[in-house]
Amino acid sequence: LLESSVVGRHHYAIAEGVREHLARYRELQDIITMLGMEELSPRDRTVVLRARKLQRYLSQPFYVTAALSGIEGTSVSLADTLADCQAFLAGHYDDIPEEECYMRGSMERPTR
Repeated sequence: LLESSVVGRHHYAIAEGVREHLARYRELQDIITMLGMEELSPRDRTVVLRARKLQRYLSQPFYVTAALSGIEGTSVSLADTLADCQAFLAGHYDDIPEEECYMRGSMERPTR
């Protein structure tokens, strides 16, 4: 359980925003499968695109899998993770492709 009294209001608010985006994306997956993204409202399309980028961003490269994946492991600080997630929610990364969010580490880190 995530509680604002434990993690702080800032962390809690960002985590809730991420959770809401991911939950809405899951709710819309059947509609997307049957009718396509173009049938969603502009707001829902934005939520889905941000949620997909957040999913990819949260897939971080681990040190222990570097030999298998060929991707060097990295550590991302909590502060950087919160800043990146907040930026995703605010639309700062709306113009970058989803692929650039995957296994990247911090969004400040250059792409491979």
